[in-house]
Amino acid sequence: MFKVKLAAVALAAVLADRMTDQEAGRFLREATGTQWSLLTCMQYLSGKEARAAIAALPEDWAEDGMTKQALEQASKVAAFAVANAHPKGVPLCASDLAKQYKGQETI
Repeated sequence: MFKVKLAAVALAAVLADRMTDQEAGRFLREATGTQWSLLTCMQYLSGKEARAAIAALPEDWAEDGMTKQALEQASKVAAFAVANAHPKGVPLCASDLAKQYKGQETI
């Protein structure tokens, strides 16, 4: 669950212009000890491992100001981004959720 929350926090900070994508990458690398970037974070959030961890949470789960619903929304935003962000239309990951958003104009 640590990685899910961390990825959601980084994505939310970038979307709110509180952090650049480079700063998010540095934040993620320092927190995980791995070579995570904002792209890696979005790929993870839209993938099976993160989605299963979120689905396993009780509906009323809340921790550190974050709710299950907020994590679900972060996962959807990440999936939409990796499905549609590439200028040539190439998905940036193969997650099932990203495939659902491929070519969509909105979430």
